[in-house]
Amino acid sequence: MKKRGELWTLASLALVGLLVAGCADEQTGPGDAEGAPVGVTTEQEAIEYYAVNDPFVANDEETFADREVTAPDAGSFGKIDAAVTPIRFGRVITGITKTVETTVEPGDTVAIAHVTKDITGMFKILAVTAANETVRVEKPFNDKSERNVGFKRAGRSPIRFWRNWVPVASSLVQGGTVPPNNLLTIKKLELITPTETIVITDPQEFYLRYGWAHMNQLRPVLQKGEVPQFNGGQELRVRVTLESSSPDTDFVAIRYGVMGLHWKRSPMTLVEERDNGGIYTRVYETTRTRPMFMHFHRGWFNMGIDAVTHETLFDDQAPYSASWWGIPYRVF
Repeated sequence: MKKRGELWTLASLALVGLLVAGCADEQTGPGDAEGAPVGVTTEQEAIEYYAVNDPFVANDEETFADREVTAPDAGSFGKIDAAVTPIRFGRVITGITKTVETTVEPGDTVAIAHVTKDITGMFKILAVTAANETVRVEKPFNDKSERNVGFKRAGRSPIRFWRNWVPVASSLVQGGTVPPNNLLTIKKLELITPTETIVITDPQEFYLRYGWAHMNQLRPVLQKGEVPQFNGGQELRVRVTLESSSPDTDFVAIRYGVMGLHWKRSPMTLVEERDNGGIYTRVYETTRTRPMFMHFHRGWFNMGIDAVTHETLFDDQAPYSASWWGIPYRVF
């Protein structure tokens, strides 16, 4: 059995090398069709189809679902005083309902597809009780996620109508538990490099513009903000601020993985905490004991920030409550 320190070292090394969750080819970029998809008969239906099948939109489930229950590194929590102590846990998705609302901007050259997912499943925990008995706990969950996909008009053909709009950008994804169990909320994300700090408070207004869109001069009118595009080996620090109604320390992790390292998580460190009359503001960072560097795999990727309440893991009777953001990015 590995000690907790050894597990943390392995997770940190994996994160340094591969802070990713899913990818697309770096030469062509996401999305394009050779023929009309089955059931798509209009431009509107084509936008909706490509919005839900955009690699970043489809990657949400890959980033935040688990193929098995995995070790949480309970030593990162601080105080542990609850009904059970988790050994492993995982989020298993059993159902997803997707809806798309499309807005065509004035001028009929830019469209924004707002993708909403209603996600249901089971949060599974392998835990130890105070009597040192191993138990399995299952908690149903219902999360909701939202993301925008930007489209640029590329033509007006009545014959090849499915090619008239192409996806050129994706916003961050914002997800979390639906009321009344939405007990914590990610409020701010900071992506810090030696040359810039990107501060994001509205994830649906920060976009990654696909590289091939630049080459083809298909830039959407998305002016609010852009996520960084990294060079391989570039130093990166991630800082997350959340609000929670839980008096005990929440669990926050970066979700990452590529190839053989899919569906991994690396815990973040609590660095600040304020009690605002029963609502706690907590700030987490990636480890500051050693630099974290961007991987050298070129292309488009996702990383995720995944937060759950202390009670979600340590109280077998408390409901599941989570907040999560997915961040698309590109590595040159």
